[in-house]
Amino acid sequence: MSIRHDFEGPHQGDLTIVDEYGTADGPVLVYLHSEWGAFEEPPLSGELLETGRVLVVHLPGWGASTSVRPASSLADMALAVWWALDRLETGTVRLVGHGIGATLAAEMAAAQPGRVESLALMAPWGMFDEADPGADMFALLPRDLAPLVYTDPNGPVAAAHLPKPADAHEAGLAVIRRVQVLGAASNYLFPIPDTGIAERLYRLADVPVLLLWGAQDGVVPSSLAGQWTEHLPHARSVVIQDAAHMLPYESADARKLILEFTGAANPSARSA
Repeated sequence: MSIRHDFEGPHQGDLTIVDEYGTADGPVLVYLHSEWGAFEEPPLSGELLETGRVLVVHLPGWGASTSVRPASSLADMALAVWWALDRLETGTVRLVGHGIGATLAAEMAAAQPGRVESLALMAPWGMFDEADPGADMFALLPRDLAPLVYTDPNGPVAAAHLPKPADAHEAGLAVIRRVQVLGAASNYLFPIPDTGIAERLYRLADVPVLLLWGAQDGVVPSSLAGQWTEHLPHARSVVIQDAAHMLPYESADARKLILEFTGAANPSARSA
């Protein structure tokens, strides 16, 4: 059960959607979905959804939220998300992001580190290694891409995210949806997914950070963990062996780590 908030803006013609779960009291957790968009519910522990206020921001261009033009960068989009959170009077928040949502969460924290109690990033884009670049998701057909992002491309999670079309009409809608999400992602990740976030991570020196990676991720290689921890030496980085890019949906271990991290983090942890 969720409450949907909609705001006109931040630019004329924009519509920003935020879904709220959990309770009005308690810590505020903001979840930012991946480049594949938001699915039915945030892939978080049910315990998190019951004990705090969880806000799922629908990123402009991926579906519910609309925009007259793409943001010039993820750093620019970060300011737009902060604008929406200001409308909900959130104060300090705990940020959790997946994929491009993780990169956006890092940009938000870099812009306003004093408002971020903790930062959990799952398979973040934003850096690049020529020696291990990962597959080009923009160039692959769905059947070739699925084994790179799902541990079990024939399992229930992949089936729920990528249902087989019942007829030609549904097949057409699936193609349109794929073009939409990849088109939105391409504004920030194509042709090389180096967003320049590394240059701004120094601003997170006092923010507790958790980095999670899927060992079987074929698009955001877990080898990038070294680049991230080079810029965030205080961060905890964990590679989950039985996980791919969709680790928050497929891995109970990933969800447990997020629960433990966000549940334990608090403002006093910044000075620990």
